[in-house]
Amino acid sequence: WNLNTNLESLDNAIGAFSKDMKAKSLWDSTTIIQSSEFGRSLEPNGGDGTDHAWGGNYMMMGGSVKGGKIHGKYPATLTTDGPDILERGRIIPTMSWEEIMGPVAEWAGVSPDSIVDVCPNIKAFESVRMSVTDLFE
Repeated sequence: WNLNTNLESLDNAIGAFSKDMKAKSLWDSTTIIQSSEFGRSLEPNGGDGTDHAWGGNYMMMGGSVKGGKIHGKYPATLTTDGPDILERGRIIPTMSWEEIMGPVAEWAGVSPDSIVDVCPNIKAFESVRMSVTDLFE
């Protein structure tokens, strides 16, 4: 498995897809979200891989996405000396997936009153909840 080769293939595929969507005037109504169902530890395990962990990442792109931003809190240090990293490089998340998916669902047409039906845990994040305008033009 070669990360460089795989990322090049992914870049080519997304490039071709976005080119096609732009040609069809659909890019502004298209959003691509890359996510993982679990985070990964920063330190390798015995098999040269990494173990399941907590903190992960999302990458969004599309014609209406406000790009070039990092949401959430980047760890002050990537060692266990900092408050955000536990043993073996497990990062403590600073955002819930609902904080990203709630505004995406609303952008896609879910009414604000129905977001709790799509993201039932979003109520736990009312004080830090992101809005559609945080993510989209």
